[in-house]
Amino acid sequence: MFDLEQSIADWRQQMLAAGIQTPVPLEELEIHLREETERLTRSGLSEQETFNSAAQKIGQGKVLRSEFQKAHTGNLDRPLAWVALGMFAISFILPAYGDMWGWRCAFMSATAMFWDETARGDLMSIHLSVLTLANLLMIVSPFLLSRFSRNAHSLKWLRSSIFLALALVWSYLLIWFALEKSEYLDWRRFNIGCYIWAASFLLLFLSTFQLRSEKEQYV
Repeated sequence: MFDLEQSIADWRQQMLAAGIQTPVPLEELEIHLREETERLTRSGLSEQETFNSAAQKIGQGKVLRSEFQKAHTGNLDRPLAWVALGMFAISFILPAYGDMWGWRCAFMSATAMFWDETARGDLMSIHLSVLTLANLLMIVSPFLLSRFSRNAHSLKWLRSSIFLALALVWSYLLIWFALEKSEYLDWRRFNIGCYIWAASFLLLFLSTFQLRSEKEQYV
């Protein structure tokens, strides 16, 4: 004899096995399944026939998982990401430190690994050279976002990478603020380009978060 509740329990297991493990969308799908089953029952079909038709209408687990991943990652705030990339580019043609333009500061960062201070283990010089990795991540981020933003795991990895770049940039600036003023290390010489450059990493990181809740995506 057909058992509707057992069939729904089995259907949930199939959804879980297909990879739909987040509670909110799975609960929403079950509500839709029950509503569609009830609606079809009123048309005179048997309970088993209505359940099979409703389950078929909702779709297979693998297909639903694919659609879930698209909905889950499709809310990447692309306008904010493009603002971040624009700010990053603009910072290179603005004064960043003293009378040095942003591009010159970036060049110093790229060559800092060859400095004698870096070879001697000077932490500020090493930190400066590592900032080149953050700049490179920002440069290739348009490709990375377009390539990996539709996959939940890849987007999580990308978000973590951007956060590390953000931490590198802001920790470097905070160390400068914490140091005693000297002829060569004076945070008061930071210019607008430096702040725009640092802010671009924060905005890019924020752009990788969802704008809507999962429940709203499945209503």
